[in-house]
Amino acid sequence: MNINKISSAFAIIIATTIVSCGGGLETDQVYTTPKPTPAPNAITLKAAATFPIGNIVSANRLSGSDNNFTSILNKEFNSITAENDMKMGAMFTGQNTYDFSRGDAIVAYAKANGFRVHGHALVWHASIPTWLKNFTGTDVEFEAQVKGYIKATVAHFALAKTTDGKSVVASWDVVNEAFTNEALAGPFYAKLGPDYVAKCFTWAKEANSEVKLFYNDYNLDSQTSKVKSVVDMVADFKKRAIPIDGIGSQMHVGYSYPDIATISTTLSPLVGTGLLIHFSELDMSVNRDLALTSFTAERSNAQKEKYKSIAVLYKTIPSAQRFGITFWGVRDNDSWLRGWPVVTEYEWPLLFDSNYGYKAAYTGFLEGLK
Repeated sequence: MNINKISSAFAIIIATTIVSCGGGLETDQVYTTPKPTPAPNAITLKAAATFPIGNIVSANRLSGSDNNFTSILNKEFNSITAENDMKMGAMFTGQNTYDFSRGDAIVAYAKANGFRVHGHALVWHASIPTWLKNFTGTDVEFEAQVKGYIKATVAHFALAKTTDGKSVVASWDVVNEAFTNEALAGPFYAKLGPDYVAKCFTWAKEANSEVKLFYNDYNLDSQTSKVKSVVDMVADFKKRAIPIDGIGSQMHVGYSYPDIATISTTLSPLVGTGLLIHFSELDMSVNRDLALTSFTAERSNAQKEKYKSIAVLYKTIPSAQRFGITFWGVRDNDSWLRGWPVVTEYEWPLLFDSNYGYKAAYTGFLEGLK
């Protein structure tokens, strides 16, 4: 997919979404502990939903002193995704050498507090450890390293079990954002070949036959050409008996674009595959042009209504295909959108404000779930 051919009307949204999975802000921020605003409703998000509601975490964040973060996380959500700690760049430290410690800490927290864990992401062109990026061996040797990493990682994280014997890590984004110029120019495509995505899914399923395997990408809420590429890939996988269980639509949307009609139109063929559908990285920018220096009532209400509409739309998916909705952050000042394309305090994309106060966006999303 040639990104340069995509219309300029949403070029910024596309560019920002490419960066979003990197989560570069998380490790550099200092977290304060303000007093949270009481919930406006007695019912929580996870209680209102008939499917899992998730958010992102890190091992450092879960073990830190910000009790307000873990309090809201435990109260409102029942699924977690590691923002960075379970990516290849964080775990694959050398040839046949892995550091699972941060992922293990996240899984331990999830097990102790009743969360499902969604693994993110085994293979992504933007999260390759330096040693592998500079690998000087043959393509066959490179493939052996990637295959070994995928199988070792999936097998390792299959060990932690819930009380009913299921894996705490229920699923993985096996490959992330393959339909981009960057991915096509990257080492996985070059060294593993054009069928590398299918290879990765096969290796993951060989390591754990029960884990759910997802393909994850951005702009599946708006870009019909990319949606077609994903749907065609799924059809090809089914024809060749390549295992795939779900599609992650990242859903980094704006308050005005794409509109719900567009999101619904692009969602339909994804649902038509019969696979599980995960809104996997949901957030909503409200000030990408930086025209605002305060979060206006008008913009807040627009965000509220859009979040409500997204929840309502997700409920139109057949219940057996609803894997859940995961937010890409808890409070506004933790969002990656505060740091790209420029550092700014004037972006408010999430359900909670910087003091952990419940925003109108939270109320709208909750209303949509009911």
